[in-house]
Amino acid sequence: MDEQTEISPDDYQGWYNVGVNLSKLGKYRQAITAFDKAIKIKPEYPEAWNNRGNAFKKIGRLQLALNNFNLAISLQPNSHLGWYNRGNVLNDLERYREAISSFEGAIQIKPDLYQAWYNLGNAWNSLGHYRKAIKNYEEATKIEPNLYQAWDNQGKALFELGRYQEALKCFEQVIKLKPNHYAAWNFKGRTLFYLEDTEGEIISYEKAIEIKLDYQEAWNNLGQALSNLGEWYEAIACFDEAIKIKPDYSLAYYNKARCYALQEKVYLAIENLEQAINLGAGKPYREMARTDTDFGNIHLNPKFQDLIEGDIMY
Repeated sequence: MDEQTEISPDDYQGWYNVGVNLSKLGKYRQAITAFDKAIKIKPEYPEAWNNRGNAFKKIGRLQLALNNFNLAISLQPNSHLGWYNRGNVLNDLERYREAISSFEGAIQIKPDLYQAWYNLGNAWNSLGHYRKAIKNYEEATKIEPNLYQAWDNQGKALFELGRYQEALKCFEQVIKLKPNHYAAWNFKGRTLFYLEDTEGEIISYEKAIEIKLDYQEAWNNLGQALSNLGEWYEAIACFDEAIKIKPDYSLAYYNKARCYALQEKVYLAIENLEQAINLGAGKPYREMARTDTDFGNIHLNPKFQDLIEGDIMY
């Protein structure tokens, strides 16, 4: 920070500029010190409070960041940046209702601030208000059509509402903007399952895996799609790939158990179901297996009954 030696003691703008430059370099603690000096000279300096808040946010001091944004807003209530930054830190603090009010404040001042529309959607999404989230994502993409993150989250919200055809269009838009977005390919596959397009579903999972070979969720989903076609060996190979990537992947073990049960391979079905139960603490694999028709072939087997009733000691 050699430039500091040239700053006069009362040059608040100089210290502010040093803080901004240090923030750009990722030197947030040093930036905070520079903003401190600017604020000491000029306490009513909303830009310094705002940027100091951003620096605190970057180092994970969220409450201190919020305090700074509150001060910035009190000094300059009509600054959209203060309200927007306040909303972001409140989102991080999981104080979503307050975040919503802040983003709405930013939008009232600057209606074309697509980032605020997008994060407002995220706040509603976190509260499970998917319809409201969708409306905000739509506003964001009206302003910035290339904001693939908004298309992606809109697709997920539509998926949660069972609006699969609309969700599919969103994921396709994500892929158009960002062809290597492996998670969008995976979600496209999941959506096509509900639209009963098995071929498209499989192609989507394969594309996700092509982009990210160690994507265990896509391997698991591909396995499920293949098992739905009765291609047990190929399906089990996919579940094994998922487990190789994530050895404690309980769902993949459960799906392997389903495949073996459908083939009436009792020992292997029970062995994998037991592994799923052991690894899946808090997950209802016993309850799932009781009602899962894929286990119908082995449902009366005493060992299977002992396992799903919890009588086997581990």
